[in-house]
Formats: sequence, C-alpha cells, structure tokens
Amino acid sequence: MRPVAGIAFEAAARVLVVLHALAAFALAGAVTHHAIVVLGYFRGIYRVRLGKIYGATVGVLFLLTFVLGGTAYPAFRYYVRALYLDRYEPWASNLFDIKEHLSSLALPLALAGWALSRSFDPKTQPGLLWPYALVTFGPAVVVWFNIVAGLIVTLERGL
Repeated sequence: MRPVAGIAFEAAARVLVVLHALAAFALAGAVTHHAIVVLGYFRGIYRVRLGKIYGATVGVLFLLTFVLGGTAYPAFRYYVRALYLDRYEPWASNLFDIKEHLSSLALPLALAGWALSRSFDPKTQPGLLWPYALVTFGPAVVVWFNIVAGLIVTLERGL
C-alpha cells in the first residue's frame, strides 16, 4: 500500500483485516452452536446454560467483528473499493455493500439475543421461544452469508 495522507488506521489496516476475519470465523462457530442449542429447545432439550454462554459469546464477538471491520474500512474504501472494485468489479462492490448492510441490521439482533439469553428459560417462558429463535437464527444466517460474501470480495481484491 502507498500511504495517503488522512486515511484513518492505514498503517494497521492489514492486521485489522486479519483480526476481523479471525473474529468472524470464531463468530461463525458461536452462532452455529447457539442455533443448535435453540433447535434443541424446540425439541425439548433444554441446555439453558449453554444458551446463556453462546448468547453472550455471539453478542461480544459480533460487536468485536463489527468494530474491527469498521476500523479497517477507511483503508479498504480507498485502496480496494475506490481504486479497483468500483471501477472493474462493481458486482463485488455491491456484494460488499449488501454484506455491510446486513451486518448493521443483524448487530441489534445479536445484542438482543445476548440480553434475552441472560434471563430466558424455555421451560418456564415458552412464549418467548420464537422471539429468541429470531434473535438467534437471524444473526446466524447473516454471519454465514457475510463470511462467504467477504471471502468472495477478498478473492477479487484484498488489502
């Protein structure tokens, strides 16, 4: 990368992208395990303690992944998106936009899942099972889509 004056966190951009990817892969594991626990609730298998652990893990990792991606974004915006993707691969640029917008929509769901997991007990609160499933499966679908989309965009052009 050639330095450009005024790009925030430019010197650390590649490290931030690697940390962002590692956090995303850990998040994928957490949302998948959390979804499996919630599927168990529907089947009468109540692993409430695991639901609390995975709910908190998803909330923290989603927020961390979001912050790391946002911190790396200014350098990505200039060096990858503006200089290459917008010109030569607009479909990848649009896919990146979809990925980021979905993340912004799923972040509150993941944080709501974290908050709800603190006090939710499917045995005594069966009426909250479907809302809890929404705040569990929604972020899971978004995380898996975003990992695939992020890899596709990175294969086209990365930092």
